Amino acid sequence: MPTIKKDVNAVLIVAAGRGLRAGGELPKQYLKIGNSTVLGRTVEAFLHHPEIDQVYIVIHPDDRELFERTTAGLTLPPPVFGGQTRQESVFNGLRSMEDAAPTNVLIHDAARPFVSKKLISDV
Repeated sequence: MPTIKKDVNAVLIVAAGRGLRAGGELPKQYLKIGNSTVLGRTVEAFLHHPEIDQVYIVIHPDDRELFERTTAGLTLPPPVFGGQTRQESVFNGLRSMEDAAPTNVLIHDAARPFVSKKLISDV
């Protein structure tokens, strides 16, 4: 009897933007919401979802230290550096997944931290 391969679902969280319209000293994905950052809440939503197998994150090269603080203690692959545009950032993230070859890839904006389990499942 042939083995049926399980679909592998990955999410690419795009967090390379500067968030200038939000104002402040930090990009909006690193601003605090309660005890976490916007990015931290977004990552946790996907890490704790039973249908998501892999989480990849695209960041701005200048934000490596902020990213490391935000994701300390989480098991994640190294971040991918974004490009000059959102499209380039997504492309860089997708290229970083080539070896893992997920079946499905969800692309999510880091600045949308209140994504629901239902929405993730529906997508």
